[in-house]
Amino acid sequence: MRDLIEQATRETLVEFILAVIHGYTIMARDPDLSEEQRAIINNRIHYLVGHAWSLVKGLELNSWMIDGIAEHSAPLVPSLRKHADAILKKLDPGSSPG
Repeated sequence: MRDLIEQATRETLVEFILAVIHGYTIMARDPDLSEEQRAIINNRIHYLVGHAWSLVKGLELNSWMIDGIAEHSAPLVPSLRKHADAILKKLDPGSSPG
């Protein structure tokens, strides 16, 4: 995962982060989640938005950001992660994932 994040263009990485955030918002709708689990999802979204914001503002991608993006995107459930992973793995800029 970390390698794919490092190799991604800024645009692709922002798109990946947005797809992960979208997945977390779907996860948070699960009525069986506890308040603590929702708070954890909210915190992950908070960090991911911060990283996306930094990328949009043109800040340089550094090791701390790469680690944070990998750490906070990893717990997304596999069924919701498919689209986000496909974004990182696309071959050409602008191509459709999956």
